[in-house]
Amino acid sequence: MKHAIASLRFSLDESGAPYYQQLMIQIQQGVVSGELSVGDKLPSSRFLAGSLGVSRSTTSRAYDQLIAEGILTSEEKRGVFVAALPMVSNRLKKMPNSSVPSTQKHLETLAFDSGVDVSVFPTKEWAASMRRSWLNPDLTVLQGGYLTGYPDLKEAIVDYLYRVRGLECVAEQVIVTAGARDSLLLLQHAITVLARSETHSDDRLGAQTIKWWTEEPTYPPIREAIRLHEQTGALLIDEEGPCLPASDTVSNVAVMTPNRQYPLGVSISSARRQRWIQAMQMTNTRWWLIEDDYDNEFVYQGRSNVPFMQTVSVHDQAKDRVFFVGSFSKVLFRGLRLGFIVAPVVHVPVLQQSQRELGASASLPIQPAVADFMLQGNFDRHLNRMRRHYRLKRDALLILLEAHLATWFDWKKPRGGMHVMIEIKPNFVSMIHSEICLDLLITQSLDSKGVVLSPLSVHYVNAQIDGRRLGFLLGFSGPTEEKMEKIIMALKKWFTTTLRNI
Repeated sequence: MKHAIASLRFSLDESGAPYYQQLMIQIQQGVVSGELSVGDKLPSSRFLAGSLGVSRSTTSRAYDQLIAEGILTSEEKRGVFVAALPMVSNRLKKMPNSSVPSTQKHLETLAFDSGVDVSVFPTKEWAASMRRSWLNPDLTVLQGGYLTGYPDLKEAIVDYLYRVRGLECVAEQVIVTAGARDSLLLLQHAITVLARSETHSDDRLGAQTIKWWTEEPTYPPIREAIRLHEQTGALLIDEEGPCLPASDTVSNVAVMTPNRQYPLGVSISSARRQRWIQAMQMTNTRWWLIEDDYDNEFVYQGRSNVPFMQTVSVHDQAKDRVFFVGSFSKVLFRGLRLGFIVAPVVHVPVLQQSQRELGASASLPIQPAVADFMLQGNFDRHLNRMRRHYRLKRDALLILLEAHLATWFDWKKPRGGMHVMIEIKPNFVSMIHSEICLDLLITQSLDSKGVVLSPLSVHYVNAQIDGRRLGFLLGFSGPTEEKMEKIIMALKKWFTTTLRNI
C-alpha cells in the first residue's frame, strides 16, 4: 500500500519487519535524501494511521521513537516536525546508504532496552483486576469525570509512596497524567502561571522572565520538551549531583533526577540538597523544582537512602516549590501510559485549572484496574519479583562486560536502576580519530548490522563539543541475556577490527 503524504510516499510491506520500524526507516531516509527538511511538519499520527491502514499505536510508536532519538520534535498544539538540532543532520548525513536497512530485507534488531521485561508480567492477576474493576463500573468513569484521576488510584499511590519512598502526601495532591511527558507539559503550563502571578504581585521585579534548566547530560526528550521556552540553561553534574547555577533571572525552574541522575547515576549529596533548598527560600532569585523519580523502585542493595526534596524541605516556602513526578511505565508496562504528579497542596488548584485548559490525556477507564491491582497487593508482589529478576539480569550483563569489554571500557556497578553506563577509556578515544563523537561513530557502524546502541554523547546539548563523556547506556531490564551477549560481542568485534587496522 502506498500513499502520498507530505513530500514522501510511505510504503509498508509484509517483509517481516514491524510496520513502525519500516515507517521509522523511511522517515530517516527522507531526512537523509532531503525530501524532508528541518522544520517540515509531518501528518498527525491519527491521519497517518488512517492513510496507511494501520493502528494509531503503530504510527505513534514510530514518532515517539524518532522524537526520543532527536530526529523529530513535538510541539504542543502544533504537531510533529523534523528537528533542527545540528547533531541530527550530521548524524544522518554521515550515514552510508548501507546503514539504513531496506524494508525488503529484515534484520534481527538487537538493542539494549531499559524498559519493562513484559515476558514475566503477571497477566493472570492483571486480567483479574481488569475484570473486577469493570463488573460494576463507576458511572463517573463512564461519564469521563475525575479530572485529576480515579480516587482509589490516587489513594493507592499515596499509600505506596509513603511505604516505599517515605513521601507523606494526601490524595488531593496527586494528579494522574498520561506519563512523564504529559506531566512535564502540565507542569510547564502551571508553573508559568504561578511564576507570573508571583512576580506580577511584586512591583520591584518588573517584567516577568522565566528560565528553564535541565541537567547536563539529560534524557533528550526532557530537553526537547522545554527547548521552545525563551530562556533555557544547563545544570552541570558533578560527584555531588546537579550544581546550583548562578542566575540573574527572576524565576527559574529546574527539572532534575536527584535520586539517581539520568544517565550518569549520581545521587545528590546532603550538602548539595541543602543548597538547593536554601535557593528555594530566596526572594530575589526564585527557584522551582520538578523532581523526576524515574526508576527508583529498583534498588538492589539495601533501600534508597536519598529522600525526596519535598520530604527534607522543612521550610514551607521550599516545600511549596517542589513538584514530584512518577510513572508506571517502568514498573508495569510501557503501553499503560500512566504517570502522576505530587503537587504542593497550595498549588493544586492551579494544576487543576491547567489540566482543564490543556485537557486530561490520561486514560480514565484503565485507572480502576491499576487501583485494584495495587490494592490487592499484586503491585507490591510484582515489584519484589522484578527487583530480583532485574538484579540477576544486571549481574549477567556485568559478567559479560568483564569478560569481553574491560580492555576498552570503564563502568561502575549500579546499586539500582535499569541500565549500566559504560565509558570508553580516554586512550582509545585519542587513538581513533573521527569528525563526530566516537560513540556516535560506533553507533552508526553497528546500526547497519542490526545493532542499536544508545550513545552517551547524545544526552548532552551538543554532541560535537570536545570533552563530553563518551560511551553507551546499556539497558539490561528489557533484552534477554542472549541478545545482550550478541550486542557485547558486536562491540568487541568493532574494537578489535578497528584497532587492528590503525
